[in-house]
Amino acid sequence: MAAPQKIDWSEQEFAEVRPGIFGATVHTPQLTATLYRYTAGSSWEEHQHPQDQITTVLEGAIDFVVEGDPVHLEAGQLATLPGNTPHSATVPTDGRGAVTLNVFTHRESTPGVSLAGPGGAGTGV
Repeated sequence: MAAPQKIDWSEQEFAEVRPGIFGATVHTPQLTATLYRYTAGSSWEEHQHPQDQITTVLEGAIDFVVEGDPVHLEAGQLATLPGNTPHSATVPTDGRGAVTLNVFTHRESTPGVSLAGPGGAGTGV
């Protein structure tokens, strides 16, 4: 069993994983968590992955398209996505950006930029 960890996101290394999207990732044996900071107007192309995903909007707003259906989320709201669900995300251009916390079932490796921090090695996506 892994030891409990305290993660301070302000101490993590953030890397630009898409233009205007910066992420830092930590792993446990069963979960992967990524904090994303989005600039206004930034977007993530449609993609899917085998892991289940929960995205909580901490600040701002984000527009998802999930299996072709629009889903608008604001601070305090979350979306749950089963694995292999096609989805994309865009942050409105009229705001100050957004911050989301995404929790996935564990990812051994994830396409994107490798990140390392006190919580261990991770990758952003």
